[in-house]
Amino acid sequence: MFAPEHLAGPVDSLAVPSPTPEPAPSLDDLVERLRERVEERRRAGFYPEHLESDLDAHFHRIVAHRPDPYDYGELEERMRLLEHAVGITPARISYESGMPGGAALHRTIAKIVSRQTAGVLEQVQQLGNAVRDVLREIVVILQHPNAHAHPELLGQVDALLERVAAFERAPGTGAANAQLGRRLENVETTLADSRRMPDFDDERFEDQFRGARGDLLERYEDLAQRFVGHDDVVDLGCGRGEFLELLRKHGIDACGVEIDQRLVEACIERGLKVERSDAVEWLQGAIDGSLGGISMIQVIEHLSPWARAEVVRLAAEKLRPGGKLVVETLNPQSLYIFARAFYVDPTHTTPVHPAYLEFLVRQAGFAEVAIEWRSPPPDTETLQSVDAGGDVGLVHGVNENIARLNELLFSPQDYALVATR
Repeated sequence: MFAPEHLAGPVDSLAVPSPTPEPAPSLDDLVERLRERVEERRRAGFYPEHLESDLDAHFHRIVAHRPDPYDYGELEERMRLLEHAVGITPARISYESGMPGGAALHRTIAKIVSRQTAGVLEQVQQLGNAVRDVLREIVVILQHPNAHAHPELLGQVDALLERVAAFERAPGTGAANAQLGRRLENVETTLADSRRMPDFDDERFEDQFRGARGDLLERYEDLAQRFVGHDDVVDLGCGRGEFLELLRKHGIDACGVEIDQRLVEACIERGLKVERSDAVEWLQGAIDGSLGGISMIQVIEHLSPWARAEVVRLAAEKLRPGGKLVVETLNPQSLYIFARAFYVDPTHTTPVHPAYLEFLVRQAGFAEVAIEWRSPPPDTETLQSVDAGGDVGLVHGVNENIARLNELLFSPQDYALVATR
């Protein structure tokens, strides 16, 4: 901390004159200069084409995610009424009474229990104050959502919209979008083709592969008899209507449900009551406990796994107590059906194992469930045991193996599940 002597003395001769301050530019001048600079950069190609329209669109997208203004006048009025109502005092308790001397009696009782009344009113007052404070805070949050209602979430939404806009403005995005669009179209077409069924005449198909009408009427006579005494039966997936004819033969009031319009019209021409609908949709529209029986003959293997479980669940709801459920389908425990029956029909999805179907039915709440094996393969198709001549032990072992193979390959082709609600 010193001052050298050679620096001491007057310093006016060494002072540098300060520059004259420039006047501050006006806001209009700044805006005009900014516009000129933007125009120069635009002409120089610094900005991508359509930038302004893209920014306008982005701004409108962000604005569209903001809540519309709401008139909170009515809400404020209700809060004012609540503020007034929260003022709870014993003076506001009325002692008026229509009974002779009732008012005096009320005042007398009030004096006796005044301490208890004051305690109760104090608790009610505390509750009212707490409710009022909470509602007031809710009103403030509603009126100022950007300041209270998760501003970080609003920021994330804005950032996401900005990234989408940037992607749309990026070079080559148009070609990428076009390529992506073509790939999506291919996926949709492939998916639609996988679900599309071939267009053939279902009645002619059943004539060729399921058997003649007379054969089916004989084959299903025993199952139709299970519904005797059970009116209001519905045959889901009734097809050509053979089972409905059997039910009518036994005097059972029944209707059918079929998805194929041509089969519906053919059944109606034969005087059968048939509606065009999906099995699940029809059951969903039925009244709970309104049905006496439900039959599904060679239908459940056409349904998706979800639809199978849903049909069984709905059957339990729509059947009245004591109602019957009869489901006949292919037996996947017989490998014979895969070579002869299952893959003939392209509308089959997967076979339904009897153990799984029984599980679904019991889980739905049916009291009695039984599995019946049906349609054994012809003897001419099965493996034949060998003669008793020769080595007895060898013959016995061979015949045992043949029996096991027959059980695996040539078990009954179908099974029927019969359940009582």
